[in-house]
Amino acid sequence: MKKYILLIFLIFLYLNLFSINIVTSVKPLELVTKELVSNANIITVYKNSDFNVEDFKNIDLFIVLDNEIDLNEKQNFVKLSEGVLYYPYNENPFLWADPLYTVVIAYKIEKKLESIYPEKAYEFRNNLLSFTQKLVDLSDEFSKVIKDKKINILDVNNTFVHFYKRYNINYSTLNEDELITQEKIIISNVNYDNSILNNLKNKKIIVDIFASQYNNIIKFYKDIIDNLVN
Repeated sequence: MKKYILLIFLIFLYLNLFSINIVTSVKPLELVTKELVSNANIITVYKNSDFNVEDFKNIDLFIVLDNEIDLNEKQNFVKLSEGVLYYPYNENPFLWADPLYTVVIAYKIEKKLESIYPEKAYEFRNNLLSFTQKLVDLSDEFSKVIKDKKINILDVNNTFVHFYKRYNINYSTLNEDELITQEKIIISNVNYDNSILNNLKNKKIIVDIFASQYNNIIKFYKDIIDNLVN
């Protein structure tokens, strides 16, 4: 029995020693990373006020949107607000709302993984290609479905702007002069409460922009799409 327990402990120790250890700042980045390297140990620190980067000595890679984690030049990190995503990020930080921006996010993460673990480059590239194909297929299918539909959105939390722009969906955000006509679909994030909006008879969609209850990013997109078109 003791030998069996020791064996289990050694296996657990081996897996942790030889896995890739990654910290992400928000859950959607964790879900994207899992598509690229399924056996990684990933910690997401969103809303973790006790998080201190110095507590994690053996992290191989940090993946952040901007400066939400204090990092230094010696650490490996992907900062999505830099480079090709600089302008989209500054327009609206919820980049992953657009499946095709998520392709870019995945590409940036994959390239960094390759630089850290070149011996695993083939695996990372294959996973990236597979994930990219899923996102492109989903995007193409939705583009065809949405093409002839007249959808008018009121996004009260201003979270899915990149999504609306990608698919040419008419949208507005909540302001004092906003005229809320009955055909508008009201989209709000979970835990948002507005008694005035709640009493309206408009179709309402509750979204979870941080994908906190999801284990798969594709399912996250499919739920949004299904709610819009059904």
